[in-house]
Amino acid sequence: MIDKKIGIIGCGNMGEALLSRLSNVVEKSTSLMVSEFDAKRRGYIQSKYKIIVEIDNNRVVKFADCIILSIKPKDFENVLKSEVCCGVSKGKLLISIAAGITTRYIESIVGKDIPVIRVMPNMAAAIGEAISSISAGSAASVRDMRLAKEIFSTIGEVVEVDEELVDSVTAISGSGPAYFFYLVESLIDAAQSLGLDKDIAKRLVLKTALGSAKLLEVTEEEPAVLRARVTSKGGTTEAAIKVFESKKFKNIVKDAVKEAQKRANKLSKR
Repeated sequence: MIDKKIGIIGCGNMGEALLSRLSNVVEKSTSLMVSEFDAKRRGYIQSKYKIIVEIDNNRVVKFADCIILSIKPKDFENVLKSEVCCGVSKGKLLISIAAGITTRYIESIVGKDIPVIRVMPNMAAAIGEAISSISAGSAASVRDMRLAKEIFSTIGEVVEVDEELVDSVTAISGSGPAYFFYLVESLIDAAQSLGLDKDIAKRLVLKTALGSAKLLEVTEEEPAVLRARVTSKGGTTEAAIKVFESKKFKNIVKDAVKEAQKRANKLSKR
């Protein structure tokens, strides 16, 4: 049970995903407050979730025991220095989901005695199927980490990692949905090139992707084991796999992920 007052600063896609799920587990009128600068977005959130959306971030900071910073990296420093610093104290927990912003950077602005936790969720938060990594700052306690896990469990699964590995997490699960969308997109294009109607091609590919992912989850078999079961010697699947191997598909994936990791590292504010 989440028994703390929670504030969300910034109600974009990820902020809304958290608001949507948290609304089901805490009392909105007494335990949840959000702020959003954009007037159109503010009106949309108020109308959809029947909650007052503040324009003043200071009100959220003063109200909440746990403040989730769901703001764009380009706006992060200004909000932190001009608004968050004014009301934050040792009794409050800061959780940042901003890409590339380290706990050390946040602590350098708000003070090292303020508990800070860094979370990297992904796009599937919108449907409650995210995977989020959480990393503790220097002052974050076991209790703080437990609260963060409870909050982010409302949008999916949570794994704890050392902050030094967050760039790696970004390259895998943060950017990962785009890799799968790209593969699905490519398979649909390939199906059409074989003469299949676009709608039928999309249905075939989507159900194949969903069914395969479900098999991995339910059976808990290694991907290589399941792949081997489909790949009969001399069959159609083997013919396709041989093309992947000849093009060094695994190396392509590794190189792409390494580039994403390097870019994440370069963009980080440390």
